[in-house]
Parts: sequence; structure tokens; C-alpha cells
Amino acid sequence: MHYEESPLTLGSGMVVAAAVGLVIHDSVPGLALPAWVLVAELVMASRLALTWFYLRGGGRLRWRSPTWRRIALGQTVFSGLAWGALGLFFDQSANPLHQIIILFTLMGVCAGSAALTGMVKGTLPIFGTLALGPLSVLLVLRGDTAHLFLGLALLWYLHLVMVKGPGRTGRAMQALHDGRRDRELLVSRLEDAERVGRMGHVLWDHQARTATLSAHARRQFGIDSQTVGDLSPLWARVVASDRDRVQTLTREAMQRGEAELHFDTRIDGPDGLRDLRVVHRFEYGADGRARFTMTTTQDITELKTTQRDLHDLAFRDTLTGLINRAGFQARLRAQPVSSVLMLDLDHFKNVNDTLGHAAGDRLLVAAAQRLLHCLRDRDTVARLGGDEFAVLTHNAPGRETLERIARRLVEALSQPYEIDGQQVFVSASIGIATVGEGQTLSEPELLMRQADTALFEAKARGRARHEFHSESLSERARERLALEADLRRAIAEGQFELHYQPKVGLGDAHIVGAEALLRWKHPVRGMVPPDRFIPVAEDCGLIVPIGTWVLQQACAAAAAWNRDRPAGDLLRIAINLSPRQFMNHDLVQTVRDALDASACRPEWIELEITERLLLDERNQAEDILNGLRALGLTLAIDDFGTGYSALGYLTRYPIGTLKIDKSFMRDITTRPDRAGIVRAIILMGHSLKLGLVAEGVETEEQATFLREQGCELAQGWLYGRPMPPQAFGEHVAAQRVPVGPLSAAPLQAA
Repeated sequence: MHYEESPLTLGSGMVVAAAVGLVIHDSVPGLALPAWVLVAELVMASRLALTWFYLRGGGRLRWRSPTWRRIALGQTVFSGLAWGALGLFFDQSANPLHQIIILFTLMGVCAGSAALTGMVKGTLPIFGTLALGPLSVLLVLRGDTAHLFLGLALLWYLHLVMVKGPGRTGRAMQALHDGRRDRELLVSRLEDAERVGRMGHVLWDHQARTATLSAHARRQFGIDSQTVGDLSPLWARVVASDRDRVQTLTREAMQRGEAELHFDTRIDGPDGLRDLRVVHRFEYGADGRARFTMTTTQDITELKTTQRDLHDLAFRDTLTGLINRAGFQARLRAQPVSSVLMLDLDHFKNVNDTLGHAAGDRLLVAAAQRLLHCLRDRDTVARLGGDEFAVLTHNAPGRETLERIARRLVEALSQPYEIDGQQVFVSASIGIATVGEGQTLSEPELLMRQADTALFEAKARGRARHEFHSESLSERARERLALEADLRRAIAEGQFELHYQPKVGLGDAHIVGAEALLRWKHPVRGMVPPDRFIPVAEDCGLIVPIGTWVLQQACAAAAAWNRDRPAGDLLRIAINLSPRQFMNHDLVQTVRDALDASACRPEWIELEITERLLLDERNQAEDILNGLRALGLTLAIDDFGTGYSALGYLTRYPIGTLKIDKSFMRDITTRPDRAGIVRAIILMGHSLKLGLVAEGVETEEQATFLREQGCELAQGWLYGRPMPPQAFGEHVAAQRVPVGPLSAAPLQAA
């Protein structure tokens, strides 16, 4: 009988151990509590394995009963030690509620253990002593009166429930067995349930039309009399919404002649609404009619509450109160859906970085409230994670309605937020995917992916807007995904190359250096243009390892070319840094490692950044630039004059060179306004004592103009196209610089 009752009891114990660990984890620091949960689960799992071996694996025949009793005794010792260890967390928890949970859990486990350990003689006191003993001793040793009283009360409870209780109950059951043999099984199960402590029973005699209630059943249902001649007082306690279901289940089970019926229900008893787990056991006469029904009722209110709490933890966002991603996906699969809106707060990271995560959390809560205010009650709003939200609509609104909803949401979320006494501004981007008229959604998650693709497009088009999904967007998304996968393979397989474009002095056209330019030679696609793969690498973060490889290769090339060159004729290699690479916290160390590994001197390297990196209010750029300059590197502003020109930063940061963007070169000899801009940049560079490099020089007329204005250096097709390292090295060695576009063609071929 011990092993036959084990699976349910041990399963319940595993659930209780996990639930207690989850509930009190935040008040018990360190790894001790997770370790306890793991050990307890392993102990009970091993007992389940032995139970399976006994019941299904032939163990009952392989080993004799004394062996199994010894095994049961050993299992009891290990289980008692495992549960006893829980009591040691009583002192570690500073939360009184969690201390109460530990205390009542151990008391409940000891009471419930009668269903398992108590069936082997002597095991129940051993289990109770090991399980409750440590906590009792701990409370007694605390010294104060309250804890001393509580510890002694636990010891008395241990004595009553685990020592005296089994003996008294055993004698009572023996008396019932001797006097009422035909009810032996029902009575034994009844006593087992009573010993658990939170289970009542009702015995209904169908012939005598009387019901006998145990003491706990009377408390559950609020009935004073031990016997009643009518079941209506009990049925009246079942909540009205569930009463018909329960009565129908019971009636149909007896009609089918079933031996047992299990179900959960709720009653409105003296203690309010309580959850009950009910088991009907039917005994039938020779005529097939039910003679007795023994009903066991277990109060599982706390278990149901815990289940509901766990459900909330699993399906609800604790910060905003909205459902989370798991809950959103469950509703997406469970209910008819007409459209999905994916929302993202633009530049939310700046709020976290400048005001802190607590302020960011308050902004998210405010944004969630605005979403709820803008939408209908029947719509589903969820926070998927971070600053990403989603909306489900269920009644198929048309495109125009969705347009209005999206505009209203963008407008509401873009209004200023009052956070910690200051106004904070963020905007929102929205992607929308809909189920077409007459269509059914066979794959609900597809709608989420389509809305996410549309959201990406909304961000790419400037943010603070909405976009509808289209098949062309999905095609671009698939292409981008394939390109990202190819990029990862390119890194692993070494498909990247560096080409070098000469940089010359405008006075004598002598090569003074080069710019290292990344090239990708795909085995199938061929040469992939940089403007196609670099934005993808920047978005997905692969630009960081790629940029590290570029640094290493360019430093090695610079060291090789300068190793035997005279001191007055050294080459300086310019390397572009991407924004994501630049803001990487270990950039300075990465550059230092590349220099050390290649024995490259820092003055042989020039690092190029874009102007917008200088517009940094957190001083991160300043720290990084100063760190790079301290290594001895030259720093240059690439594409100067194309957008984010903030001239004050040129004196604040250690910038050494300005590279005039090639867009100014095209019409420099025909448009006075273009010529005026270039002239102003050169004059400003001279005033600030900055080096000047003109990009995109293609004609001798452009070179002459730049020389006359005092620009020192230039690069462009007039002096050579980007070429592989070997070709560039040979070109430098020859020092034969082409003087026109036609002569640049052989360099391209090289």
C-alpha cells in the first residue's frame, strides 16, 4: 500500500517544493534555496523511480517485503532530511510572510506524509522528527519567549500528529474493520484522508438516505450535525455557476457504473469561497445500483491561488500589468484575430542611459496606460519585452480604421512624459499586419512576424510613423535575413578582403598613405557592394568582429609596408570605425591589441569617424577619442560637411584631420556655391591647424582648384581606385601615379 499511494503524494510534494522555492526566492539570497529545491526534487524523483520499479518494473516479485520496508525506511530518512533543510531558511528570510509559509508548509507536509510514510511502521515519527525537528530546535534556540513558545508548540504538534496520532487512528480503523467488514476499503481511505489534516469526507447511504459527515467536512460546509437526511445543504454550498455541472457529472458517473469520479469545484462556505478537490468513490450492490458514495473533499484553495499566481507570472507583465509575450501568443492562437500592431518606443534606450532604468520603467508604465486609454476594451494590449508593445484586434476593422488607430497611438505615445520632474520625449513606430478579407490565419505567429517586418520598415523610414505589411517587405526581410546568415559564414570562412585606395600629396602627387576599404567576395553572389552589407552588419552587431578583423589586417599591412621605408617617406593607413564599433566599450584595448600583434607603430594609423559620433551628451565619445589619441593615433572626421557639423566639437576633441566629402567635388569647378563651401572648409581647417584630405577627386581640374585653395592631400580615381594589398604595395614601390581617369583602369584590374 505504501508504494501504491506514492505517485500522487510524491507528485504533490514536488509541486509544493517548487512552489515554495518560487514564492520565497526573493527573500533568501544566494544559491542555497535553488540548491535545496534541486535536492528535494531529486529525492522525490528517485522515490518515484523506485515506486515505478515496484509497481511496473517487477520489483514486487524480485525483492521480498522486508527489503522494500528497509528501502521505505531509507527513503523516509532522506525525505525527512530534505524537508528538514527547508526549516533552516526560516532565519535567512527577513519576510515574516515567507517565514509563515515555511512553517505551514512543513506542518502540512508532515500531516500529509501519513498518506505515504505512515503506512510502514515507524516511518512517520522518523519523518516528522527529521522534517520538523530542525525548525523546532531553531525556534527554541532563538531565545525569546515568542519563538520558544512556537518551537515547543511545533514539538507538541509533532508528538500529536506523528507519534500519538498514528496509534490512535490505527486502533480506530481496526475497530471499524472488525465491526463493518463490508466498508473496509472506504473507511481506510477515509482515515487516510482525515490524517492529512485538510480533507473531509461525506458517506452517503443511498438506501437509508442519510449522509454522515466528518468533523472537517462539517467545518468546510458549515453544517453542525454529523448526519443529515438530505444532500441539499451540501449542494447549496456549491457555487451556483458550477452546481449543475457537478450534479450532472455525479449522476452520469453512477449511471455508467464508474468506481470513482474526480473533479474540482468551488464552494461558498463559512470561510468564504474555497476551492475543493472532490473524489467520489461508489460502491454498488448486486443489482448494479449504488449503495454507498464516499466523498473526499480536499481544500486546495492555497494551491489554486498559487496556480493563479504562477499563471500571472507566466502570462502577465509585472511592470505594466499588461499580458506578456506568452499571454499574447496564447490569445493569438485562441481567438479569431483580424490584425496585429507591433509598437516600439523610438530612442527609449536614451531614457535608460540618461535618467536611469527606474525612470525608464515609469515611462513604460505611462506608455501602457496611454495605450489602454486609446484602445477598446475588446482589443488585447501586451508588452512583449523592453520597449516593445503589441495590440490584437478581433473584429476585423478596415484599413482606414487601422490607419486612424495607428495615428492616434503614435500621437498619444509621442506626447511629453513627466518623469522625475522633467519632461521626456519619445516617439513610437508601428508595424501593422492584417488578415485579408475571407482569409483564415493558419499560422498565428506569421501575423506577428509580418507586423514586426512592417515595424522595421517604419523605423527605417524615419520612425514616429506606421507602416502596413506587404509581400515586398517580407521579401526584403527574407533577403536581409539571408544576408545576415551569409555574413556570419563570411566571418567564419574568411570571405572578406581589404582594398587600399591611395592618398597622395596634391603638391607632387606622391603617395603618402591609403584608406583601407572593406570588400566582400561572396562565393555565389560575387563582390557584394559595401552599402548593401555594412548596414546589415551594423544592425545585427556583426560589424564589431568585422571591424576588429579590419583593424588587425590594416595594422599588419601598414607594418609590412613601413618596415623598410625611410623615416621621411612612411605610409599612414586610414581605417574607418563604424558607430557601433566606436561605442564598443573595449575599442581602445582592441586597437592596442591590433597594434601590438602586428608591431605597427600608432603614427602609421589614422582612424576615421563620422561627425554624428561627436554629438554625444554622455561624454562617452570624448573618453574614447582621448584614449585613442593617447595611443598615438591620428583621428580624422570622415565625410565632413554632410550633416551633423558641430564646429565647436572640433576644438573640444583631439581631431587631427578633416576629410572633405566627395559630394562637394563633383561640381566644384562649375558651381560657385560648392566651391565656396570647400573653400570655407579649407580655411577653417587651416585656422584650426587641422590636416585636410579631399575625397572623390576624379579630374585634374578638381585637383588644381584644391591645390590653389591650400588643400594638402587628396584621394580618388584620379590617383587610383581601391586595390588589393599586393597591387597597392607594387604601386607604392613603383611610385608611378596615374594622371587621369583612363590610367586608373589598370589599377582596378589589378
